[in-house]
Amino acid sequence: MSDNSLGLAGSPSVVVVGGGIIGVTSAINLVKRGFQVTLIEKAEIAAGASTGNCGLMAVGEIVPISKPGVLAQVPGWLMDPSGPVRIRPWHAMTMSTWFFKFLKAGSKENVQRIAQGLTQLSNAAAASYQPLLKEAGIEDLLQPYEVMYLFDDQSEISHGQYDWDLRSSCNFEYEFLTGDQTREAEPEISKDIACSMLMKGWDYFSDPARLTKSLANLFVSLGGNILIGEVRQFEFKDHSMDAVVLATGERIMADHFVIAAGAWAAQLSQQLGDNLPVEAMAGYNTTIADAGVKVNHPLLHHNGGFVITPMEMGLRVGGTLELGGLDSEPDFNRARTIVSKAKKILPNLSGHNKTEWVGYRPMMPDTLPVIDYSHRVRNVVYACGHGQLGITYGAITGELVADLVQGANSKLDLSYYRSDRF
Repeated sequence: MSDNSLGLAGSPSVVVVGGGIIGVTSAINLVKRGFQVTLIEKAEIAAGASTGNCGLMAVGEIVPISKPGVLAQVPGWLMDPSGPVRIRPWHAMTMSTWFFKFLKAGSKENVQRIAQGLTQLSNAAAASYQPLLKEAGIEDLLQPYEVMYLFDDQSEISHGQYDWDLRSSCNFEYEFLTGDQTREAEPEISKDIACSMLMKGWDYFSDPARLTKSLANLFVSLGGNILIGEVRQFEFKDHSMDAVVLATGERIMADHFVIAAGAWAAQLSQQLGDNLPVEAMAGYNTTIADAGVKVNHPLLHHNGGFVITPMEMGLRVGGTLELGGLDSEPDFNRARTIVSKAKKILPNLSGHNKTEWVGYRPMMPDTLPVIDYSHRVRNVVYACGHGQLGITYGAITGELVADLVQGANSKLDLSYYRSDRF
């Protein structure tokens, strides 16, 4: 077993575990504040959800998944394998504790507080990205086209009035478009779409993988180090973490550690005694290089729970939620079902030259991320559990992580994101 000591005699050192958008932005902010930083990723930078997501800067998505009335939807989640939310029946039995916490989070009182916690992250999200994009030379990635929520029938808006009222109460704006106005903005959309909502401020990144990889390159140019290896265990000394041990047996020592391992954070937190209730939430998509249609805005189908995003590499059709654990075999029929539904919205959509993908998003029961110290090991910070909003909150989370490691005051109220709230 070899040792690798990271600058313990000079500037304080940090190991960041996880090479997705959260880990990369955390590493950049830390190296800018004078830390010697090594980022450890088990596969490759942006290998997981940071590659295959739909790219949305969904700043107004402050309505948690668990909310009043959610319990009535659970039987459908168990029985419908093609629905927007699916729980694999065998997995439902193993996640009963998590699911109880999920339902409890959905009370009106809890939802109001959760929305406040998501809102303050959303309000800081776009401004936190701007200097990173400029410094990395990738300002072109952030597209100015706002998300369009599509409705099969106008009555769907009133049925979801709770969500719209909650967004309005948090000062997020949207604009109603008739069916004709919707098709004026996007001529390829089917006449079966009755109307839409244009979500103000919800723009998007046209290549999430290029975003994360370019920021990783920026991190290296600033003096950071990237190490490919799988963290297997931790070593401790005097109630602090002393080193991470890789699958190869190599020990990486540091003064501080950041766990930004996405859906795998639950397994790592168990070793630290924190037992974070992070559930792996699978998302599927298909990227069609030769789509045969021109679309400018990201399109979010309200009934289907999926997104159609124009990307640099083609049209990406994806989304939905599937709870089945990290070890479940992917069911790519879900990706194909989404494409079939997308063809009803875009009748001229072709399926030529396509790539299917599945990735696992880290979901906390209350939709809020964890951005906090470990309450068991004093020199560990968690940055995980962002669910579908990892790319939205990537830049601001990196700033908050650096505040925690540095012991500086944060500009946001971090009590919403405590690691011991469950």
